[in-house]
Amino acid sequence: MAFNIKSMAAALSTIITMTAFTSASTSLAQSPEPDNYLNHCIAKISSRCAMYATAEMYHHGLLKQNGCCLEIYHMGQICLNIVTRHVIEALVPKLGATQKQYFIDKATQIWYLCVPV
Repeated sequence: MAFNIKSMAAALSTIITMTAFTSASTSLAQSPEPDNYLNHCIAKISSRCAMYATAEMYHHGLLKQNGCCLEIYHMGQICLNIVTRHVIEALVPKLGATQKQYFIDKATQIWYLCVPV
């Protein structure tokens, strides 16, 4: 099955939103040790802003206009990268290396969009 950018946008948006909702409803203390930092990172962004960040990966969305850049800033670049890589590696494993790198690069672009140097 071939992946295209539009289908990936819908899939990643759904996955990130579901991950954010799951994170909010589960206890971080019950997570296995390797997942603690991932859960910590996911808890730093609301499901609403996770959707805007995902939309921003595919086109110029309304991330800045909806106040989500502040959440991205407080989340931190390391957490943004950890969550992006988790979604790519664990939840959408059929992506090719080029597609994975595309989304990692887009996460970096989102960081610099929200946090000007």
